[in-house]
Amino acid sequence: MIRLHKYTVNVEPLDMKRISHLTYVTAVSAILSIWAIYYLSQTGIASTQTQTPSTLNATSVYDSGQMVLGNNVKHLVIVIPNEGHHGPGEEDEARFIAQPFLPQNALVGPGTQVAWFNGDVGHEHNIVVRDANGVQLFETGEFTELQASKPIVFNNTGEFEYVDTVEYEDGFVMTGTIRVIDQGANNPTNLATFDTVGALMVPSMDIQNIATSIKNAGFGIDSMHNFKDLRGGQSDTGDEQTLVIWTANGMDLNEIGSRLQSISEPLPYE
Repeated sequence: MIRLHKYTVNVEPLDMKRISHLTYVTAVSAILSIWAIYYLSQTGIASTQTQTPSTLNATSVYDSGQMVLGNNVKHLVIVIPNEGHHGPGEEDEARFIAQPFLPQNALVGPGTQVAWFNGDVGHEHNIVVRDANGVQLFETGEFTELQASKPIVFNNTGEFEYVDTVEYEDGFVMTGTIRVIDQGANNPTNLATFDTVGALMVPSMDIQNIATSIKNAGFGIDSMHNFKDLRGGQSDTGDEQTLVIWTANGMDLNEIGSRLQSISEPLPYE
């Protein structure tokens, strides 16, 4: 007991055995935690690949050029926007958007089927897919405006590049990437009610009618993003375009291609 002026404070004697026991428990807990982290990292259970958040949002796709899909999405339709064959640095800006493909880069799960839809009016395209070693795995063959290419299924994980082999102004080469990883069952979009995702670029000036056409074709609209086009505007297309991320469920890619053609034919792109 210690007396301080008017106050009395009871001080219990230190229990050294208890302190030693707590120190031992703390040390063992720390060692087990370190071991668990090491084990998970070695087995891949804690791999960051299984924790990549899905990103379908149109604004994010516009800003980053990337789309991240959950394992529930088994079909991806990449659109070639009108004038997408033009590159940067031309004397007269001809592009609407600074991405030759929408999305230009995609992260998908194993078994995802990918096709390209040609929204580049008046131009044919031919896509080849190569693995990380530069070995060509697939070629679409030429497909014309408002047509979908034949698809490729990415069964194996890894990094892949896709390239348009058609030569364009000033040697511009249209390229993109597809990364295939297994994201596990905890990705948020695994609970979604769609199995197909794609993009379209349309004039903002008529977005209400176009959105109605998209929905009437049996598609859902995940999100939209309006942007000022790089050309500065034309009387028929306006100076603002909209990136639309659409979804579908239970349709094969032939049917999807046909419906995208019907949506795209009235658009004022030339």
